[in-house]
Amino acid sequence: MYEQFLTKIQIIAEFLAKSPHPDQVLDFLSVHISADQELAISYRGAVEPDGLIRTLNINGFSKHEHMSKATIKISDLRPISNAARAQKAVWAKFENVLDEFPDFVHFDSISPWKSMLALPVGLGRIYAFSFKTDLTTISGVDSYFEAIKSLLMVYESSLEIRTLSSAKDLLATSELQPLTQRQEKILELLKAGKTNKNIANEIGYSESLVRHETMIIYKKMRVEGRHELRESLSF
Repeated sequence: MYEQFLTKIQIIAEFLAKSPHPDQVLDFLSVHISADQELAISYRGAVEPDGLIRTLNINGFSKHEHMSKATIKISDLRPISNAARAQKAVWAKFENVLDEFPDFVHFDSISPWKSMLALPVGLGRIYAFSFKTDLTTISGVDSYFEAIKSLLMVYESSLEIRTLSSAKDLLATSELQPLTQRQEKILELLKAGKTNKNIANEIGYSESLVRHETMIIYKKMRVEGRHELRESLSF
């Protein structure tokens, strides 16, 4: 079984290394994550600062809309909530799930399942998988899913880095927008060596507004101040 685990870990690692969309990740995991070669129902949620767990991506549920609108509280007695609170993997079994987790709702009564695993991936993400068989009886299954958790943590970190990079790219793009007509006028007066007060008097605006517009000009032209601006314009 350990060789099978290692093969699955390698397959999942290679797929996640391609930086797929989260929807693609859940599709892939539904097919490949089970330790018993079965299709799994997959869930990915976000743990919000207000204590709610919001559905981000789901796969295998027949009632997608119902599931996506469901509200899960981190204080609930559910496998997903317990995993988010304790920051450890939590197993549930269909036969006694309501005894252990009285707030549990599977959201999809027509999807058969015997065992379910809620897997926290950092403080902000939670994954859950429902299986048609009881995987808790398989030797080494907990270590296997801990390895999967580590892979998902790396994947989620890469998503966050890409999001931050996209935000920086957007900021850089916004700074390269053309100057407005007023900013063009202010730039001409800056080129003439006028002070902010002189410019304010000449164009009929307050000095504070001129100062604000001057800072925007600096950002758009990628300079740190008036001296660097003058050097970049060679005057």
